[in-house]
Amino acid sequence: MQHPLHRSLRLPTTFAELAAFIMDGLDPGDPDVWSYASWMDKGGDLFCGDISTSLLGEPPGSDDPRIMCGELCYSFQPLEILPFCWNGGDGLHYGWAVLAPELDAEDHVCVSFAPGDDQAFWLGDNTKEALENLLVGAMANWTTWGREQGLASPAEDTRWAAVCHALDLRPDIGSPRIGPGARSKQAIRPETPPGWRYESADDGIGVLAQAAAFAPGTVRVDRPWDVDEYLSQARRFLADGFPASALCVLKSLMSYDRATVQLMGEAYEQLGRDLHAERAELWLQLHPSD
Repeated sequence: MQHPLHRSLRLPTTFAELAAFIMDGLDPGDPDVWSYASWMDKGGDLFCGDISTSLLGEPPGSDDPRIMCGELCYSFQPLEILPFCWNGGDGLHYGWAVLAPELDAEDHVCVSFAPGDDQAFWLGDNTKEALENLLVGAMANWTTWGREQGLASPAEDTRWAAVCHALDLRPDIGSPRIGPGARSKQAIRPETPPGWRYESADDGIGVLAQAAAFAPGTVRVDRPWDVDEYLSQARRFLADGFPASALCVLKSLMSYDRATVQLMGEAYEQLGRDLHAERAELWLQLHPSD
């Protein structure tokens, strides 16, 4: 199962199984399936938000990136995050942090992120754990707000047991790591293959690449508001063949603008990351005057 817009990205098996479970018996060609969200009958709205309909099948409509990649409409959006679930109207979403698409990993670490956040936070080391923690977050919502309003526990919903059984999910209800909204304070810890290096960054995603793509030492961005200085530093890193260090600098600036994202695109191209370069180009299309 491939991502509907980024066809080079293979969706994790657990998510493909979830999509098959939700869409079982539904006709993707029937507009009512999408307009009336009948897929929620299978529990698409249980996961502390709504599972993205664009990933479940082939909904009718445009492949406009504003629809297919709405997260890129937000200025400060780590380009490595591909959402699979959305929560409410404040832009909070949950998705895969695809740090190194060239590894063609079977699964990816997952994060939560909202446009008002300073950084992304850990949701799960893989899709299954992320789905479990989204259920934990739904229960935390109910414990914090819903119970006193007389609402039924989500765990008592018959769909809860059905989806847990179908995907072998075992949510750790009450886990101290996951709060309301499936939020955590934990940073991601991606696996680092031999000969590779991982550097954290202020966006909570960081950079994972072969060690040779980094300059010696650790990049420090002490004045993230001084954009011009650090853009020049990123250009030097790119010219010297250190695209991973360029990304470390760019990801630690206080805001994204077109110049920043254009340089990110160049760094991704040097790293051979067509997926991320494509997303940088989509960001630029959606922000023509930033």
